[in-house]
Amino acid sequence: MLQAREKFSTVRHNLGLYRCVQNIARYSLKQSHNTNDLLATLETALAKVILRHRPLCCGIINEDKEDPAFVRLEFVDLSKCIEYRSLDSSTPEEYEQSLIGIIEHQHRQIWPDIHCQPPWNLIVIQNKALPSDGTVLDAIFAWHHAIADGLSGMVFHRSLQEALNDAASIKIVNHTIKMPESTNLFPPQEEIIKFKISWWFLLSAVWHKLRPKWLLPDSSPPWTAAPVAPTTEGYDPHVKLISVSSEHTISILTACREHKTTLTGLLQALIASSLAYHVPNANSFVSTTPSSPRHVSGISPTSDIAVQVCSHSYTFTPDVLSAIRTSSTPTRVTSQVWEISKAFRVSLATEIARLPVDNVAGLLPYAGSIHKMFLSKLGNPREDTFQVSNIGAFKNEVRDGQWRIERMFFTQCGLAGSAFTFNSVSVVGGPLIISVTWSGADVEDELMGKIIGDVRCALQSIADGGEVSLGLLD
Repeated sequence: MLQAREKFSTVRHNLGLYRCVQNIARYSLKQSHNTNDLLATLETALAKVILRHRPLCCGIINEDKEDPAFVRLEFVDLSKCIEYRSLDSSTPEEYEQSLIGIIEHQHRQIWPDIHCQPPWNLIVIQNKALPSDGTVLDAIFAWHHAIADGLSGMVFHRSLQEALNDAASIKIVNHTIKMPESTNLFPPQEEIIKFKISWWFLLSAVWHKLRPKWLLPDSSPPWTAAPVAPTTEGYDPHVKLISVSSEHTISILTACREHKTTLTGLLQALIASSLAYHVPNANSFVSTTPSSPRHVSGISPTSDIAVQVCSHSYTFTPDVLSAIRTSSTPTRVTSQVWEISKAFRVSLATEIARLPVDNVAGLLPYAGSIHKMFLSKLGNPREDTFQVSNIGAFKNEVRDGQWRIERMFFTQCGLAGSAFTFNSVSVVGGPLIISVTWSGADVEDELMGKIIGDVRCALQSIADGGEVSLGLLD
C-alpha cells in the first residue's frame, strides 16, 4: 500500500487537482533520421529506460480509495507510451507556441486505466517545415507525480540519452516488452527517512490549522490570489517561458555568489518584489520551495527515479513588502532584492541542514484522510502565494557525434496549491529556462504578464551588471 507521500499525489490526481509533471528536453544528433528509423530508435531506447527504472513498470490501483497501491504490470505496450507529432510551423516562434500548447493540453489530462497502464508517456515532436542539420526533436516526458519527483524528470532524460547512445539491442515483440518478475521499488519516503517531529512543531501546525479563524484571525493574512475553485471545471493551465542564455546565466550565478545567495533565492526575491509592486494592498506573501532529501535517504539524485520531496515555507512579511514599496530608486530596489534573496537562502539552508527534524513532510502521517484534507481545500482560500522549484543543471557527458540535450525545462500546474509556480532548470553550456505555470481561473493573465516581465527584465539587468527596476512594462 502507498504511504502518505505517494497518497498526496494519488489523491490530487483522482480529484483532478494535479494531473502531471512534465520535463521537456531538446535532443540533437548530427546524423539525419527518417521518421520510421527515428521511431524505432526511440522505441528501443525507451524500452531500456523502462527496464532500468522500476517505477516506470508499475500501475496504480485503488486510487479513489484510502488504500491505493502500486501494481506490477506484466507487459508494457510501447506504442501506447510513445506519441509522435510532426509540426509544420513556419517560424521558430510559431513552433514554440505549438509546443507550449501541447504541454498545456497534457496538463489537462487525467491518466486513464492506470490499473493496467503505466501513468506516464513520452511525446516526441519535430518541426518538419524548418530545415535543420541532422536530427532535432523535443521529447516531453509527462508523469503521474506518485511515481516520480521533479529530479526524476532529469534522471529520465539522462537515461534516455544514454540509451539512445547505446547500440545494444533489446527484445521487443509487437512493440511490447515483458516486465521483470521483480519490480521492487524504493521504500516509501517515510520508511527510508525517519522524520523527527517535535511536540512544538506538531502543536504549532495543528493550532495553525484548527484555531478558530473568526476568533483569532491572522494579523497579516497573505495575498494568495483567488480561492481554490470549488470544482475542476474551470481548470485552465497556462505556460510561459523565460529563457536566459548560457553567458547571461553564468553572469547571474556569479552575481548570486557575490551576494551570498542562490538562483532560487534570487527568483524568490524578484517574484516577491514584483508582487509587492503590482498588488499594493497585499499584507504579506507566502512561498513554498520543494527540496530534495536524497542526501538523507541515500537515493541518487542523478540516476534514480523515485519520490523524495520535502518543502520549505517562507513568509514575506509586511515589513519586507513595505521596504520594497518605499524603494524609490533602482539602486534601492536592487539592494532590497539582494537582501531579501540572502535572507531566503539562509532560511532554506537552515531547514535543509535540519533534516530530518521538523519538516512539513514529516507531518503527512498525521494528516488522517488525505482525500478529506484536499476536499476541505475546495472553495477556500489557498495557503500559499507562489512556488519556486529549481532542479539544477543538466550536464551532457557524451562524445562528439552522439545524441546531445541542447535545452531542458519542466512544468507543473495544479488547482489547490500555490497560485502560480516558477520552475527552473538549465543545461550546462546551454540556456537556463524558467517555466511559469498557473491556471487562468486562479490568477489574472494580466498580472502574470507583469510579474513575468519584471523577472525577465531583472535577470537581464543583473546579467548586464545593471540595476533592477519594477513595472517597466506597465
